[in-house]
Amino acid sequence: MFKHEPEYADLSADLRDRSDFNVAALRSFEYPLNVATLAVEPITGLLAIGTATGTILILGGASVESKLTLPERVKVKFLQFSGSTFQLVCLDERSQLHIFDLSSFGRPKLVASARYDQATSLTLSPSHSHAFIALESGEIRTYDMLCLRKSSYKIPNLWHLYEEKTMAIGMDMPPPTSQLPIETVVHPRDLNLLFVAYSGGIILSDLTQRNTLRAYEFVLPAGAPGGAGYGHPDILTHRRPAVTAIAIHPAGHFFAVGYSDGCIAFWAVDDEDQPLLVRTLDTIDVNLVNVDELEKDHDIPPPEREPIYKLAWSSFSNSSDPRGGETALTILGGLIMANNEATGLNVQWLPAFNPAEPPSPAGTQTSLHPFMRSAMKTSIVPLSDFFYLTPGIPQDFFLTPRNSPHFAGHHDPTAILVLIELANNSRIVEAYQFPPPAFLAASEPEASAQDPQSESLVDELALTLKALTVTDDPRVLRLPTPLSFSTFGIFAAQLLTLDRDSHELFVNSGKAPPADLSALPLKGGAAWSDESKAREIRLAKFQMPRILMTHHHNAAAALQFHDISAQLLITSDSTPIENHFPNPLPGLTIDLRTLLTDAAVVKRTSPSFLAHAIVQSAYLARQSLECAVQFASGELVVYRLKSDPANAPRFTETHDDELVPLEHVLSSDDARFSPYFLLTTGKPVSACAISDIGFLAVAYTDHLIVVDMRGPRVILRRGRDKKNNRISVHLHTSEANSIMSLTWTVTTTEHDPQIRTRLIVGYTSGLTEILTVIRETNSPGWRIDADIKKIETVAHPLVGGTFILDPKKGLPLRATKELLAQSFHPTPPETHCILITAGAKGARSFSDITGPRIGKTDWGNKTGTVQSVQIVEKMGSRALIAITDNHEVLAFSIPQLEYLCTLRLPTDDTSSLTCDETGDWMTAQIIDRASYGTIFDFRRAYTPPNITFTQPTIPSQPQPVSLGPTSLLSSWFRFGQSMTGEQLDILLGGPDRPIPEAKQSSLANFPTNASSAAQIATEAQSSLYARLQSAVGERGQMLGDLEDHFNSLEQGSRSMVTQAKRMAAEQSAKSWFGF
Repeated sequence: MFKHEPEYADLSADLRDRSDFNVAALRSFEYPLNVATLAVEPITGLLAIGTATGTILILGGASVESKLTLPERVKVKFLQFSGSTFQLVCLDERSQLHIFDLSSFGRPKLVASARYDQATSLTLSPSHSHAFIALESGEIRTYDMLCLRKSSYKIPNLWHLYEEKTMAIGMDMPPPTSQLPIETVVHPRDLNLLFVAYSGGIILSDLTQRNTLRAYEFVLPAGAPGGAGYGHPDILTHRRPAVTAIAIHPAGHFFAVGYSDGCIAFWAVDDEDQPLLVRTLDTIDVNLVNVDELEKDHDIPPPEREPIYKLAWSSFSNSSDPRGGETALTILGGLIMANNEATGLNVQWLPAFNPAEPPSPAGTQTSLHPFMRSAMKTSIVPLSDFFYLTPGIPQDFFLTPRNSPHFAGHHDPTAILVLIELANNSRIVEAYQFPPPAFLAASEPEASAQDPQSESLVDELALTLKALTVTDDPRVLRLPTPLSFSTFGIFAAQLLTLDRDSHELFVNSGKAPPADLSALPLKGGAAWSDESKAREIRLAKFQMPRILMTHHHNAAAALQFHDISAQLLITSDSTPIENHFPNPLPGLTIDLRTLLTDAAVVKRTSPSFLAHAIVQSAYLARQSLECAVQFASGELVVYRLKSDPANAPRFTETHDDELVPLEHVLSSDDARFSPYFLLTTGKPVSACAISDIGFLAVAYTDHLIVVDMRGPRVILRRGRDKKNNRISVHLHTSEANSIMSLTWTVTTTEHDPQIRTRLIVGYTSGLTEILTVIRETNSPGWRIDADIKKIETVAHPLVGGTFILDPKKGLPLRATKELLAQSFHPTPPETHCILITAGAKGARSFSDITGPRIGKTDWGNKTGTVQSVQIVEKMGSRALIAITDNHEVLAFSIPQLEYLCTLRLPTDDTSSLTCDETGDWMTAQIIDRASYGTIFDFRRAYTPPNITFTQPTIPSQPQPVSLGPTSLLSSWFRFGQSMTGEQLDILLGGPDRPIPEAKQSSLANFPTNASSAAQIATEAQSSLYARLQSAVGERGQMLGDLEDHFNSLEQGSRSMVTQAKRMAAEQSAKSWFGF
């Protein structure tokens, strides 16, 4: 075309100095691995995650994320929110208690630590400010979280005292571990009562009287199977299985205790002699002897059963009766420990405990009426049960209440978080809907049947199809991004820039709806931008929108997309940040499960694809937003956005053996990506390229397939077609080497001045072919021109290392819709382009693709291995950068490829680094952390925001409820007003409780801006502390009033006893005389 090489302008004029670059890590993301425990604050919506490495991550609303580190890097053993004092309380593996103040502006502050001797449990109540810490010695200690000190109130080893009394009357010697405290549980409706679960049994303690009210000891009689079964060698002896868990019924009248042999005993609070019922997960009355079963031969011992590790008894807002409605008992453990047994946890749906008035009074005031005992037993027989199947062994679970922290945090839960251990000893968290929908389906009215005559056949089939997809299984809830990434693992990440129109369409397609029921409900706290970066934040609107695409080894979320645009951080002084960063786009998550079970896919794909569908690479077309997903087994699936979600899936056919249409494959209503077609040849993919104009090119070593996706149909096959024994386009033996690079463009070449669609194919040897796509003569289809141009460029071309640029402005010339439209018109004269190709040894630039070479550079041996290349742009100037395994960036000018400078990257791993055209980069180090940075850190505002938390308003403490209807006088007598939290704090704090120091405000309301938030947090004082200071100042008077109050209660109780006896006599007389 040219007789002389054209003159090309320097496109790197403003990037020739080292000062034109500024490498920096803008934001780091750490994902919690080895999760040890969780804590939920349900009122404001916060989640705290404790790890085995001594870090705590607090997650909440938009961009609310705060990382805390313990003074020593030891495992977090227990973690709880204290709503009454607005603190986060942690007990670590070395029995150190740590208190974090949530009212501090910016991030929670560690305000106190205290060491204990071998702590076994931590218990908090939302109604008072004291923590109960159980020690291995059997003693229960208390900590004042308001005064930040150890309280003088102590509970001795109550089980030791109980055993001393029982041994004095001739009972057997207990096991040495019987005095080990397992946990403490506050009575759900009476703060004065504390259940202490020891290994030997349960103690009900009165905190005010400092005595033991009742002791519940479970003894299996000789011959009773218990949880071990009839084949157990010690079945003919009395056994005392160790206590492992406890849960109180929400009404407070009975409770469940789990034991080491896998059985659960239900006890009435008023009856310590015999449990109501003893059962395993599959058998009832295992505390009774079945003589016939006992006499059978049991040569094979029964399989071992898990202990009951944890119990949680949940109530729901589904009844107007003060005693509550139906309940759910969640059980961790108790399963048969055998190979190939399912792993998970059980939930039992239990009837409501709403008995009527007993037909006759009990014999004594202290005994449990037989009628009430029978009612309790009826309410613990499950109506139904459900098994949450988990991918690994569940280690713990945590319920997420709707809006109340009472009842041990188990009231009206909407989700359950399960801590799961996988085969590689890693721990992940999964969230599920709770309770299971099947429990609530029976109480919902059935929808009225529609008139079949009024429905068309299509509508009827659509409704039938939808009904077949409905399931009663709980939804798997979407976790916050840090937990999601630690669960799924990031195995690759790609940073992409989109134009504003495509970005808006893409993000709006993937955003979760405002009332998103598929996400874990977290909304607590607020994130405020750094005011010192206000000007930089305003400039963020001029940056290119960005998308983060991540790959995961999980079929349910094989590919995920996040919006990582700087515009997400734009906010005013008076409003907090309104988006997460990065912001998940759940509607665009690619779920492979329905694809892998489709009959057509199963028939046409390899077994390795069906068993292990691992994403190797993914390619997103930036305008058409079609996504090609390449799998390690060689299959490739093209996804595209749904044009109309209401359209029913349709089945199409194709005449190409390599293509499998997938438009008929179902996808969820929330999913915006749907599978379009699958390309399979049985060979591994060596290169792939998707365009915005409907063409896809896939290379299989020395084979090449080009697909016109409008059909779809194959328009080119390179290599031998064994089935039809033909070669579509034959290659000479010397040219038959691996294809390593494919690039689509619409431009001219030196030999063809007309703009056309072209495919640039790079081979390992350095040979590069230019294929041209032209229209069919007598049809609207497309074909590959037989005139294929060949040039020598670079050997071993890098993936994504081929670029075609406009020589005047440096703009990339991709296969876009605009350039395709220009190709239908005559090309203006003096239309040129620049080809830049980079390989393992160096880079070359060429004029008009097939023209003379413009520049060259070799990486050299001292730079290390170049892993990827990119052309970056700053203020209209562009440069080629090469990223090496020495954590360095080499910069070269365009188009001459002159060396400019070397930059050092602030990251330990560049193997997974991906860089976009603006110089921003992202590196994901497998599953534990990721870094986001740039080589142009000029006026960028990505500093972590300041966090504020809102102190929750704690609902009033639930009060005791009667056994029977509220009109029953005996119920009034037995259950009165409970002790208040303030009264209990005075009791536990002791007479020497100091006046707490003034504390920073807890920010009850969001401030108008970040500076005022800091000012309020510094100057204002909490009203809670003012009230306590006044109360402590009048302690003597209050204690005197309290004594008078108890004396008054005693006199009133005696009066009520007299009145109750008189009325009982009157009722007996009436029944005796027949009135």
